[in-house]
Amino acid sequence: MITVNDQLPTSTLLELKTGDAIKNENNQSGVIELIEITETDEFLMFRFVLTEGEISVRKLKQVC
Repeated sequence: MITVNDQLPTSTLLELKTGDAIKNENNQSGVIELIEITETDEFLMFRFVLTEGEISVRKLKQVC
């Protein structure tokens, strides 16, 4: 089971797929049924829909 949060590298979040088990720091956990990624100029929003509930992770974009 992978713990997801804002500090996790974006590449790790992009590797997650349906069927993976995840949890967050608030002890929400479950198996991923759907992944939605929304992109703005400032951040990427990952929404993981679980069997029961959902977990969202917001990653600020790195600007060089």
